[in-house]
Amino acid sequence: MRFGPDIGRKMPVDKVEVIIKFLFEAAKTLHVMKMRIIFTDVLIVGGGIAGLRAALSARRKADNVMMVSKGVPGKSGCSLISEGILNGPFSREDSPDLYYNDIIKGSGGVADPLLARTLADNARDAVLSLRDIGVNFLERDGGLVLDLSGGNSVARTVKIDPPGPGCGKAIPTALASVVGKSDIDMAIGYGVVKILKDEGRAVSAVAHNGDEFIQINFKAVVLATGGGGKLYRSTTNPKGIVGDGYFLAHDAGAPLVDMEYVQFFPTVALSSYLVLPFIFTDGAILLNSKGERFIGRYDPELMEMTTRDKMSQAIFSEDADGRGVEGGALMSCRDVPPSVLEEKYKAELDFFKKKGTDLRKESLPVRPACHFLMGGVKINNDCSTGVEGLYACGECAGGVHGANRLAGNALVETLVFGDIAGESAAEFARGHDHVEAEANDFIESLPKEFGTDGEDIIESLRELAWNRLGIVRDGDGIKGSIEELDDILKRLNSLPFSDLEQYFQTRNMAHVLRCIATSALAREESRGAHFRRDFPMTDPRWKAAISIKEEFKTTLEPR
Repeated sequence: MRFGPDIGRKMPVDKVEVIIKFLFEAAKTLHVMKMRIIFTDVLIVGGGIAGLRAALSARRKADNVMMVSKGVPGKSGCSLISEGILNGPFSREDSPDLYYNDIIKGSGGVADPLLARTLADNARDAVLSLRDIGVNFLERDGGLVLDLSGGNSVARTVKIDPPGPGCGKAIPTALASVVGKSDIDMAIGYGVVKILKDEGRAVSAVAHNGDEFIQINFKAVVLATGGGGKLYRSTTNPKGIVGDGYFLAHDAGAPLVDMEYVQFFPTVALSSYLVLPFIFTDGAILLNSKGERFIGRYDPELMEMTTRDKMSQAIFSEDADGRGVEGGALMSCRDVPPSVLEEKYKAELDFFKKKGTDLRKESLPVRPACHFLMGGVKINNDCSTGVEGLYACGECAGGVHGANRLAGNALVETLVFGDIAGESAAEFARGHDHVEAEANDFIESLPKEFGTDGEDIIESLRELAWNRLGIVRDGDGIKGSIEELDDILKRLNSLPFSDLEQYFQTRNMAHVLRCIATSALAREESRGAHFRRDFPMTDPRWKAAISIKEEFKTTLEPR
């Protein structure tokens, strides 16, 4: 591009302003024209356990594999702060069939049976394979220590050794070390903001890092972006977990499934510490502000060993009825044998004592918080979706857990389906060529003017999610949320944002919450993590999965 002879001369201020504006617009045009284009066989989006596992699996069969991640792979996302518990049929009393039955029962009968079977059949080998990369599990007398987690009928949960707050980071750390020694390419600090298609097939991704766009042409892509806990005001999830993968897949034409089922972890202490269910097995109980052990009103059979959805609803209801403590309840360890408390839970005792609470003498305030989305991209048994060349795994995918996830099933799901997704994507890539897609039209459609902080809009979405699409819902609240979300999506390009990052975050959040609201309104019953006060009973006529297709249209799939 050539500029005239006035450049560099002394000119009136108004003329300088015109030229500066012209140069700015020209620079933006040149930026689009010169956007870096990268080619890879298999693109993995996400750097947690599912993404790392998928990358390693894909590299066994694909010549070129690339990971793109907003954070450093193995050092960001929910994987890094997990509590390191994993299920599998490890004992003689257990079996894949029994495990499968527990998954289906815990799901409210609506988990995808093929996906549940895949998890049950592959969990044991997936967990034990971690030993090969240096991940250790608690053992006693030469065998694995197995604990009983909520919703499981037998003890099948193993723990990372050494246990303690955030010990689950051992898994992504070990996997990232293996990936780091491979020739897998990395694009760190970039978030994928658009999947481009050609004749119905996913062929390219546009990614942004706050300053520049890059385009990555692929033969197959795996979405392993995690969940969307940060859609809600109160959550255990770290920053950035706002449902990116759900938006990308749905925007590309892939259906989502089970989006009404949002799991709230019932016993979160301090800001985000997860009080795991094992301590209830050993005698811990829940009390309300009146000192009553209230859980029997909600699940007299299992009491504190109830599933997470029922415990969350119980605590929420007690608080709503004026018997709560700091928005939650109190956990008392008064009935836990002192020897058990001081030996088995020494790490927890030490941790909370440093924070000012002695669990041997004092009750601990706990409250529910958004923890996990059971729903996600609808996948087949090979992790393929409704879009050719597009695969999904981990919390980004839906159907495995139905209406409720068993405690201990999150990490093992990422291992099992991450492995399958990577292999499936590599197989697809071997039979297809690159197809280049045009990205300029998408980039030109984005807002061009910024300056006003849009953080208030983002926080209002989280409040909407918590108040209307949270633990307890009703038709009027859901309908009101849909009206507000539709208004935001309609006005998205004219809303005030400080930069494109806020724009993309708001776009993704509003779209995903609209999907959650759509499913929640359609399901006129209560099942698992979905509880509607206007339809409080479980209705056998709704023993089906709800899928959301384009334009938020729903379909039912009997289970």
